[in-house]
Amino acid sequence: MKSNYLNILSLSVLTCSFISCSEELPNDEGGNGGENGTAVNAQYVVMSGSGENNGAYLQLTSDATTGSLDPANSDGRIFFSGNNPDFINYNNEILVGMNYPSKGGSSSDYITMAWKLQDGKLVQHGNGVALDGDVKARGIFQNYLIGMSDQTGNGHYERVKYINVETFDAAAVDGIIDCDDLSKEPASLMDGETWGVGDIAGYGDYVLLSYATKHLDPDPTSRAKASYSTDLANNLYIGVYKFDPNDSEKEYLKYQNTIIRKSEDYPGKEAGQIKGNLRSRTETGIEVVGNEIYLFCQSTIKNYGKSEPEVPSAVLRISGNNIQNGKPISIDDDYYVNLTETTGHYMWKCFYMGDNKFCLQLYTESGKAGVAEGSHKKFGIFDVKTKTYTEVTGLPEPAKINDIALAYAVDTENHTITFELDLTDGSLPALYTISADGKALRGTEVNAESIKGVSFLKQE
Repeated sequence: MKSNYLNILSLSVLTCSFISCSEELPNDEGGNGGENGTAVNAQYVVMSGSGENNGAYLQLTSDATTGSLDPANSDGRIFFSGNNPDFINYNNEILVGMNYPSKGGSSSDYITMAWKLQDGKLVQHGNGVALDGDVKARGIFQNYLIGMSDQTGNGHYERVKYINVETFDAAAVDGIIDCDDLSKEPASLMDGETWGVGDIAGYGDYVLLSYATKHLDPDPTSRAKASYSTDLANNLYIGVYKFDPNDSEKEYLKYQNTIIRKSEDYPGKEAGQIKGNLRSRTETGIEVVGNEIYLFCQSTIKNYGKSEPEVPSAVLRISGNNIQNGKPISIDDDYYVNLTETTGHYMWKCFYMGDNKFCLQLYTESGKAGVAEGSHKKFGIFDVKTKTYTEVTGLPEPAKINDIALAYAVDTENHTITFELDLTDGSLPALYTISADGKALRGTEVNAESIKGVSFLKQE
C-alpha cells in the first residue's frame, strides 16, 4: 500500500473539502466504534501525511497498542490543509492544529483549526482562525493558548498572540512586548543583553516565561536570528507575568518580576537556560506539578566563543515559601538534579506523565548536546520526587530510528506516553507507547509516507 499512497492521497485532497471529510470510522478499522458499535470516550488521534508537507490526515483509534491505520481509507478521516502543520493538545479535551503561512503566503490560506470528540467521533470545534505569521514558543494558560515570536523592524520586540481555546472563535495577533529598552526590567537584569522566549507555562494567576538571552546587534534586522550569541548561557532567567487579554495597549502580558539563578553562585550545582527544542515551536522546560514548579533546564545554549555548553542539563524547583500569595519569586536552594550526570545525556524535551513522573527525550550521543535535527533518540523516565531515573527499553536502537514526530499523546491516568516513529528498515511507521516503568511497546502501524504525530482526547 505504501507505494500507492501518494497517488491516492493526491486524489483524496481534491475530493475533500478545505476542512474535512468526516464520516464515521468503521469499528473494524480500530477507530470510532466500541463494542457493539458504542462510542468510545477516549481516542488516539493519529496524524500522517504524504511526505510533501502539504497537510495531514487525522484518524482515530481507541487502542494505540494494536491494529493498523491506512490514510488512503477515507472512512472517518479528516484532512487538515497546511504547510507542515503543528499540533498542540489542550487538557486532552481539544486538539489544535496550528497553521502558519509559508514564506510569502497569505494568512487566510493557512487556517488554524481545532477538534474534539463527540459521540466517539472527531468533530470540528469552534471556527478556524488565522494566526498571521509564525509562533516560536507556545503554552497553555487557563483556557488560553498563548504564542510568542521574536520580531524585528521598528525595534526588537516579542509579538504576542492568543486564542481562547474553549470558544475558538478568534485569534488576537497584535500583542507587543518591547525588548529593546535595556533600562527597564527584565532587560536591565541581563547585563546588557536582550531576550526572546524559550517556554510558556501557566501557574495559578500567572504566566511564566523562560528567557533566552541574546547580544544586541548593531544591525537591528539580525537581532531575532536564532543563531545570535550570548554570554549568559550559564544563567537561568524566568519572567513572571499577569495576562490581560483586554489590555488597551495590546501588551496582554504584564511584567511582574524576574527570577534569576546564576551558575557561578552555585558551584557544583550549575544550571543554564530553558530554551526548548531545536525546532522553532517549543513547549518544554517549565513544568507545573500540583503546587510545585519544576524547571527542566536543557542548558544546551553555548556562550559566545565556546564549542560546547559549559553546564549540564539540570532540574530545579520552585515551591513552598518561594511562592508568595500565589506568585513564584525564587528558586529552591534544597532541590537540584544534574540530569547529564544522572542520565549520561543532555536533555532535549520532557513530558509529564502523571504521578510525578516525566518522560525525558535525550540527545543520542552521550554527554553531548546535538546540533542537528534527529539527534535526540534516547528516552528515560524521571521521578521528580524520588529523583530516580529509569532508561526506557523496548524502543528500536537510535540508529534504526529515522524520525520521531513532534506531536505526542499522554494519558496521565494510566501514566503512559505515545510517540509516532518512522524507522530506517522499511517497516511501516508505528505508535510506540512508553509506560511509567520505562517499558516501550510497538503498537498501531500507519501505512503513510510521513508521520505527523499522535494525540489523546477524551470526552466527558
